[in-house]
Amino acid sequence: MGRTEALTAAEWVQFEQEGYLRLGQIASDSQLASLQARMDAIMLGKVRYKGMYFQLDSASGSYGDVPSGGEWAEATLNYRKIETLERDPEFLAYLQHPVFRNICQQVYGDSVSIYRSMFMNKPAFRGTVLPYHQDGGDQWGLDRNPLVTIWTALDNATVENGCMQVIAGSHRLGLLSQWGHTISPEQEAELAPESASLFLEAKAGEAILLHNWLLHRSGVNRIECPRRAFSVCYMEGATRSQQDENRTYPLVFGEGALCPEDQRPDYIEESLAV
Repeated sequence: MGRTEALTAAEWVQFEQEGYLRLGQIASDSQLASLQARMDAIMLGKVRYKGMYFQLDSASGSYGDVPSGGEWAEATLNYRKIETLERDPEFLAYLQHPVFRNICQQVYGDSVSIYRSMFMNKPAFRGTVLPYHQDGGDQWGLDRNPLVTIWTALDNATVENGCMQVIAGSHRLGLLSQWGHTISPEQEAELAPESASLFLEAKAGEAILLHNWLLHRSGVNRIECPRRAFSVCYMEGATRSQQDENRTYPLVFGEGALCPEDQRPDYIEESLAV
């Protein structure tokens, strides 16, 4: 059984000070197993959604070598990133968990949308080095900055398979670069020395609340166990694009929110159909 209670006052204080907070296991064991299986089915093309974004991992491990993404291309477990997972009923139901709703209500109010809901993967003996960065700034093209992301481990995340690293409290520095989310080498040397880097190892099913301005990075996977994770950036429901007036963002809490029962794959293998 996963966590059901709202955050305590002490937990909110810890989050405000550190920029991250361990929420414990949110999904039940059976729901976690279902999400793991569903993610593999999506990567292997057994469940498909038209327009869902896929990006393969780099062969070199270098961030600069990550290929451009597009629609599903091949059956492989080596996808680095998959976006718009709110279109899948199982992932939508998870990201609308009451604990997440309560967190978002405290930060944004009743109407909440998402900037992105994505799968991040470091396949066995692969993975791409992601340098220290923040999530936000002008590159996102929004009329206000989202402030919270909830990251859930779908596998055990360890130092060996490229778990997240953070600089605790760095969100209080504000946005360090308005354009481009990575920081400069000079900023990294000053603000993110190795001595201050904290490895956020996590058990499969554990969720972590992150402030979007918290400096974070991750390395490559050096072992056989993949490091799969589900990351959702929540934002105020009234958020609009500054670059495309016709773009809308999925509402997940409040009036007009998406409903898992309404989400349908464009293709699902007969063996997986209920």
